Amino acid sequence: MGVSFAKGSELFDQVKAFFFDLDGCVYFTETLALRADTLVERLKQEGKKVGFITNNSRLRAYEVKAKLHNLGLDIPSEHIFTATDYTGLYLKKKYGNKRVKSVGSVGLSAALATAGHDLLPLDAEEQADIVVVGRDITFSYATLERIAKELDRGALLIGVNADGCHPGSQGERIPETGALIAAIEAVSGRKAEYVGKPEPHLFLYGMQAFGCSEQESVMIGDNYYTDITGGKHAGMHTVWIRSESANPASLAERDSNDWPKANYVYATIAELLESLKL
Repeated sequence: MGVSFAKGSELFDQVKAFFFDLDGCVYFTETLALRADTLVERLKQEGKKVGFITNNSRLRAYEVKAKLHNLGLDIPSEHIFTATDYTGLYLKKKYGNKRVKSVGSVGLSAALATAGHDLLPLDAEEQADIVVVGRDITFSYATLERIAKELDRGALLIGVNADGCHPGSQGERIPETGALIAAIEAVSGRKAEYVGKPEPHLFLYGMQAFGCSEQESVMIGDNYYTDITGGKHAGMHTVWIRSESANPASLAERDSNDWPKANYVYATIAELLESLKL
């Protein structure tokens, strides 16, 4: 696993920002990971910046802040970087303000509107430039038909995040945006452009906000593809929290592909805390 990452080591001193994934890493639906609160507090005591980079495509930063507070973590909204919030900013930067139809949460629609885009209802006759898809817990056959129609008319397909699922509190698989996108791609023959991890955009957004370089930043997460591969491609140090519910198929794919290796691997957040000797 490389050189020591414990307190007092050269690498620990070099790293200024610790970025964590949320679902499956810091919490499991409504349950905080064991000793996650202690780890965050002790990192702050060491003068480290602590942020959260999440592919959550339903909640905005202030909503995540409230959830973390209820779980015992007090984190400023500006230290929480969500795919929900960033998608609208990313589209504005790359394409300008556009007519957008979105599928997902009220928070996603609000974030797109806040970024300056013109939000249209999915069933509106007016043609959209872009269809944005987040995790939609009421996704239906009719929704699929409407999106396919919009793409046939020339709209771009944007996926907020590529995750096929995320782990629930009991280790069950919760369907995610990537699963919905797979159905849309199968029907339309079009490929989605993704904003969230493992694309570099959220990682860079977080590092820029903290004023830290890649070598001064570490990404900690449970999803090897989105957190570790994405973090490594963004130039960051990486820590993989290998959860017991890790998908065997995805692990086999990791081992058989030329994916970059995580710098450090731990079974739990508590084990990471112990290893850091904080």
